[in-house]
Amino acid sequence: MAITDFRNLKDHGGASLAELKEFLSHLRGRSPQEVIGIVKTSLLIQSVAISFLLIVIFLGVFTITPYMIWGPRVAQKPKKAQPPVAAQAAAPAPTATAAKGESKSGDTPSGEDTTKAMKAMGMDETKVADPKTNPLEKDFDKLLDGAK
Repeated sequence: MAITDFRNLKDHGGASLAELKEFLSHLRGRSPQEVIGIVKTSLLIQSVAISFLLIVIFLGVFTITPYMIWGPRVAQKPKKAQPPVAAQAAAPAPTATAAKGESKSGDTPSGEDTTKAMKAMGMDETKVADPKTNPLEKDFDKLLDGAK
């Protein structure tokens, strides 16, 4: 503590002492339960019960009321989608632009394009890994730097 702290303690300590004496004089003649602040009838239990009831009422109003107004949800029947095989059979023959890599419909590639893409990505291949080696341990420094 610095010297200024001792001076502040001396100046403000008197005020604190006077406040403490005043507080203790108010406590004279009271029972220990009153001094501690324990009240015979605690409002904690009553407050918890009231809040519980309010929450139950709140949930009831905002769940049961909409159910009573709009009724239960009715499951919608799914639209009948064509199977993929039937969709490919119904698709028109590819044109010259489709042969260049563009599909005629714009969003859906042709069956030939998908097989070429799967072959280019190696999705049609099955590779057997050695169960004794961890592929992440091989060239670990390169793993963090990116594919090199």
